[in-house]
Amino acid sequence: MTSHTDATTIRGERALTVGESDRLGFSEVAKRIATALVDHASDSGFVIGLDGQWGSGKSSLLALIAAELEQLPEESKPTLIRFQPWLIGHRDALLTNLFNQLVENIASVELARGDATSETKRRARKIAEKARTFAMSVSKAGDLVKAVPIGITAQVSGAVLNGLGKMLGKPEALEINKQKSALIASLRDLKHRFIVTVDDVDRLEPAEVVEVLRLVRSVADFPNIVYLLCYDSGILAESVRRGADVPDGAAFLEKIVQLTVMVPQPEPFQLRQWFGDEVLRITGGLPDVQLRRLRAVIDHEGGKRLQTPRAVVRSLDSLRFFWPALREEKVDVADLVWLLLIKDHAPKLYRWVESYLATAAVVSTGIGTVSETSKAMEIKTLKALVGENHFDDLAYRHSFAEQLPGVEIDYAKDGSGLKLFESVSDNDQSAAITGRRLASPDHYRLYLALIGPGHAITQQQLAGLWSAASETPIRTAKAIIPLGQQPISPELTKADLFLERLPNVEPETITETQATNLLIAFSDVMDMFDRPGSDHAFMLSTTWDRAEKAAQMLIDQIGIETREALLKTIFEDGRALGWLTHLLRRETFAHGRYGDQRRPEQDWILSEEEYDRIAEIMVVRYRALSISDLLAKSRPLNMLFAWAQAGDPDGPKGLLTRGVESDEGLISVLCAFITVTSSSDRGSYEVIARDNVKYFLDFDALVERVRQLNPDTWSGQDAANLRRVQAALKNRRSF
Repeated sequence: MTSHTDATTIRGERALTVGESDRLGFSEVAKRIATALVDHASDSGFVIGLDGQWGSGKSSLLALIAAELEQLPEESKPTLIRFQPWLIGHRDALLTNLFNQLVENIASVELARGDATSETKRRARKIAEKARTFAMSVSKAGDLVKAVPIGITAQVSGAVLNGLGKMLGKPEALEINKQKSALIASLRDLKHRFIVTVDDVDRLEPAEVVEVLRLVRSVADFPNIVYLLCYDSGILAESVRRGADVPDGAAFLEKIVQLTVMVPQPEPFQLRQWFGDEVLRITGGLPDVQLRRLRAVIDHEGGKRLQTPRAVVRSLDSLRFFWPALREEKVDVADLVWLLLIKDHAPKLYRWVESYLATAAVVSTGIGTVSETSKAMEIKTLKALVGENHFDDLAYRHSFAEQLPGVEIDYAKDGSGLKLFESVSDNDQSAAITGRRLASPDHYRLYLALIGPGHAITQQQLAGLWSAASETPIRTAKAIIPLGQQPISPELTKADLFLERLPNVEPETITETQATNLLIAFSDVMDMFDRPGSDHAFMLSTTWDRAEKAAQMLIDQIGIETREALLKTIFEDGRALGWLTHLLRRETFAHGRYGDQRRPEQDWILSEEEYDRIAEIMVVRYRALSISDLLAKSRPLNMLFAWAQAGDPDGPKGLLTRGVESDEGLISVLCAFITVTSSSDRGSYEVIARDNVKYFLDFDALVERVRQLNPDTWSGQDAANLRRVQAALKNRRSF
């Protein structure tokens, strides 16, 4: 059984060891190979290749073979020599290093067999010396030894020996054959098998590969020495072709390796089962709904990515690394696994997913769109990354589309297979946000960078806001205000994001207390979030619009017995008079009290009786305003019209008539009537529209008064305001 430590420990490239869970049945294969290696049917030296693609588990199988050999009885246990050529920097040191290891192990075998008497020690020393002398002689031969064709037997030719003697100038160099013969006889008499393992031969540079194979071949006929080489034959043959400059690396390899053992290829479902079981060990289990989605992810995306044991280990290690940081964020496990499978095995596709999610998040805020041309280009980019046939399987296409927002299946016969950046419904987006899914614009960066997106409301902020809403209106307001001070774009703040999401929250999850406190807080703070001046004129939706939609949902959560008192509190005491005016005017038109925009009753926020009471309250508040109070409010022009349309047209007229008695007052009042318009030839510009002014005052008389004023005789802000009003009145002629 796998322990908690096993489930959470990153494995890396470490080979499987005895006692660890063997999910692929390599242990039984290792036993059979070990038995064959110690079979003395042939005491001649030979070379065995352990062939498997990268990641297939060669190192683990080799480690298990070694472990099986170590467990054999002493009388049949061979000596293992783990030769690591990649740690040896110089070509000529390869042979010396190998024979040094051989010398040490030969001596150990002799001593272990004897009783450590002087005779035993002498015999061990003698055979070890033979091996050392031969190694020194051959290593001194340098390039002449290298010159012996690798396909020829290890016997060094007389011509080469003669050349070697002349080059070294030492008589003992001419005795290499004699030394070798003596060593062979001693190894045969020793009657003990040595197994030299060389892992990852195919990861060496081509020149290094040739040197290692040359070394193996030069001593391959030593009795009782077996070489077990691990490699991917395709990669190794290419390295031989390049390093030895031969036309056929595979044929060349056949001259060195006499026997090949293929690493067993596991069934694809075995790899997926292993991966899925470990995912559940790491994450601690999942609810049924998430478990079904996880199975689908592993079957479809895992079916493409989990092709080898190493692929399984790599993705499990990724999960082990990221999961502790994301566990507390309650991210969706199936989404995380899907993304990690792509990250580890298709990094270019991962970068595409990363870019797509970032763009989709911007689109979700309403501050960006993707044109049809851009959508088509994005499809082409995606297919260039994964290949034209990647999405041929319809089930896989569905699985892929489910993970990303705005991705839909294109069923058209001549279609592209997928549609990108399609509209996401409010319900789908709300579900993604609630589930903290990868498709959530508020949470996707948790999966990509372990942090939320810059525009997202943090979990701490959200939890704090809902906690405050469960207590008092004042605490709720204090939690909302910072959101309005954190921009997510030039046009929007986190308050906009909260208000945009709020109507999509499941109503039953909001208590009446929370709804009450949110509404009272809105009535106090919404004027803080209004855009300065008239910038809102060119915004499709403003913070006030979003708050209005949220308020409609929240008011519906209030019980009949408390609703009247709450509405009275909001409209009578709320300090956000501009936003409350926005609500009142919306209801004035919705009820058909003014204009011809009456809406169905189900679209009203207030009932008929409630509207009458609220209109009366608001008119009382308007009448209490001085002209300076009114002009200091958000959107004073909107307030003037709301006042008049609520049933008191004379009230604003009287206030404005008193307000324009002085020239300074006139300019201040007319500044409130400035609006922004635009045209294709001029762009945006300010105007004072006749229809807006004449509803309250004599427009032509005011224009004549302004015409007679000279801004050069005014100073400071008053002069700037006068020039602005004169320009706006002049612009009205082209409006």
